[in-house]
Formats: sequence, C-alpha cells, structure tokens
Amino acid sequence: MKKLFILLFIILSTTVAFADYMPAYVNPSFYYGNGLISLDDSVLIYDSDNDNANVIASVTLDNGNIIVREKSVPYSEIENTFLAVSNEKKIMLMPVEYDTDDWYYVCYNQKMKLFGWIKKTEKIDYMSWSEFFNLYGRKYGIYLFRNINPKNKVLYSSSDIKSTKVDEFSFPKHTSLWLISKDWMLVKITTYDGETKTGWLKWRLDNGSIIAFPDLR
Repeated sequence: MKKLFILLFIILSTTVAFADYMPAYVNPSFYYGNGLISLDDSVLIYDSDNDNANVIASVTLDNGNIIVREKSVPYSEIENTFLAVSNEKKIMLMPVEYDTDDWYYVCYNQKMKLFGWIKKTEKIDYMSWSEFFNLYGRKYGIYLFRNINPKNKVLYSSSDIKSTKVDEFSFPKHTSLWLISKDWMLVKITTYDGETKTGWLKWRLDNGSIIAFPDLR
C-alpha cells in the first residue's frame, strides 16, 4: 500500500527542474537549523520519524536536474527546499533543524513552513555550520549578503559583541576566513581600493539568520 501511495504521489505531482542557486540576501524568516545535509541522491521526506510514515515530499536527481515534488503544493521553488545548489561543486544543501539517531528533521518548504523527516543513510553527509564553513569557506573564501544592515558590518577585537569595535566595512572585494567560533568568524576583508581589515565578524545574528556564505559560485 505504501509503495502504491509513493507511486501515485510521484505520478500525479508536478515536475519542475532547477538550475544552480546560491543565497544572496539576509532572510530572517528562513530556517537555518543547527547544520546542513549534502544530498547526492534521491530522497523521500516523511511526516514522522519512522519507516511506516507517510511520504509528503520527494527530491529526485534526473540527469543533473533536481526535481522536487510535494503533496501540499503544485511545485516548490528551489530556494524553498534548499539553501544552496551547485552542479559544478556537486552539492545540494538542505538545512537541518535537528536530528535523532536515525533521522534528520528538515524544513522542506521554507515559504510555507513545512517540515518533515529524512532517513539517515551513508549517502547523506551532515555538517554542522562550523564544519561547513571550515570545509568550504577556508578553501573558497566567503561572500557577504547584499542586504546586510550597516550595524552588522562591523569587525570586533574578539568573538564578543561587548568587545572593542576595530573597524567597519561597506562593500568588500574579497573576504578570507581564518577561524570559526560558534556564531563568529575571524576574517580578513580586502576592499576595492586595496585596504585590508581584520577582525571578528558575527556571521549568525541573534534571530538565527546568517549574513555570510562560502563562495561556491
């Protein structure tokens, strides 16, 4: 019966293929969770964390395209399901709210605030945000989102909002990552006129949103 439900769900749903996508703007209504999973295979999303649960969405890889099908909406835009997609880097990143021994709890539609469960497998890699920035941010550098509030464009002497402000910045040309400490990163910012500024940047704000991302583009 469950296999029949899955088959009907896939046949009747609308198929939409997506191109690359990278975040560019601060989004305080987005669920970023405690880390990310990187998918390289098709997955089913369930309404609870057990093998007998109902399938409520699916992610299918088809010749380099990503197809997202949902029971509750005709189709899902890529930024509603994934934080970032890069065909070149072969990554497809979905934020994880939290996980159990065998399951990941994810928001599979950010716009409609729909949540579900993905079963853990050897093909799904999980990274905490610190691990993610250390892996990709150190290698490719980071970029800062376009709509950052000026009050957050500040570098501090340590990873503490009460520490001394050492510098400010506007539109950096390049940002190098040196260290990560929880919601803070030690960075070197190079401006378009060749100046360099070094200090601690709060990359994750108190409301849970982020202002920076590894430069995977």
